[in-house]
Amino acid sequence: MTAPATISSTLASTAAATSATASATTSVELALGGMTCTACAARIERQLNKVPGIEATVNFAAERAYVRYAANDATVDKLIDAITKTGYIATVSNAATRGAEQQEKLARFAEDLRHFWIALGLTAPLVAQMAFMFSSDMSAHGDVLPRGLQLMLATPVQFWIGWRFYVGGFHALRGGAGNMDVLVALGTTMAWVYSATVTLLGLHQHVYFEASATIITLVLLGKILEARAKAKTAGAIETLAKLQPQTARIERAGGLIDVPVAA
Repeated sequence: MTAPATISSTLASTAAATSATASATTSVELALGGMTCTACAARIERQLNKVPGIEATVNFAAERAYVRYAANDATVDKLIDAITKTGYIATVSNAATRGAEQQEKLARFAEDLRHFWIALGLTAPLVAQMAFMFSSDMSAHGDVLPRGLQLMLATPVQFWIGWRFYVGGFHALRGGAGNMDVLVALGTTMAWVYSATVTLLGLHQHVYFEASATIITLVLLGKILEARAKAKTAGAIETLAKLQPQTARIERAGGLIDVPVAA
C-alpha cells in the first residue's frame, strides 16, 4: 500500500508543478516600429530570444512581435526595453490600442506620400537635365541648370526628405548592426558632399546631385509601396481576428459554462 501511495503523491506533485509552471507562462503581442527590412525583424527576434524564459516570433509584414514568457523571468517592460536597446520601438498591442495604431499608420502614410511628391518635384529637374548627357555636345552636361540651383534642389531632398534614413541608420548602428538605411544615408551623403564641395569651390568636375536625390526619392517610393502592402496584410489579419469567437463553452463539474477564449 505504501508504494501506490508514494507514486500517487509523486504524480500529484508533478501535476501541481506543471500546472504552476503553465500558469506562470503568459503571452503578449507587441507593435513594432522602425523596421525597414526583414533583417530588422530577425535582429529583434534574436534579441528577444536571448532573454531567459522568452520565446519570441517577429512578423515583419504585420510589424508585430508575439512573445511567450515566464512571469518569474521577464516582464513586459523588460521586453520593450530589450527591443528599444536594439534601436526599434515597441508598444503593447491589444484590441483597445489597434484603432489608435491604425490611425497613426494612416497619418504616417499620408505624410510619407506628401514627402514623396515634394521629393519628386525637386528631383525631376535634376533628372531631366541628364538627357543632355546623350547629346553630341557633352559640354552641355551640367550647364543646363546652374550648379548653385542644383545644390538648392538637392539639399532639401537629402536632409529633409532623407532625414528618416539618417535616423534609421543611427538606430541600427546603435544596436550593433547595419541595415538599408545605413547604406542609403552613406551613399547619398557621399554623393551630395562631393557635389557640394565641387560646386562651392568652383571646380571643373562632374556633380552628382541628381544621383543622391533620385536614390532617396525612389527608395521612399519603395517604402510607400511596402507600407501599402503591409496595410492590406494587416487589414486581412484584422478581418480574420474578428471571426474568432470571444468565448468558449467547456464542461466543468458536469455542467457547461462559457469562458473567455483568452482563458
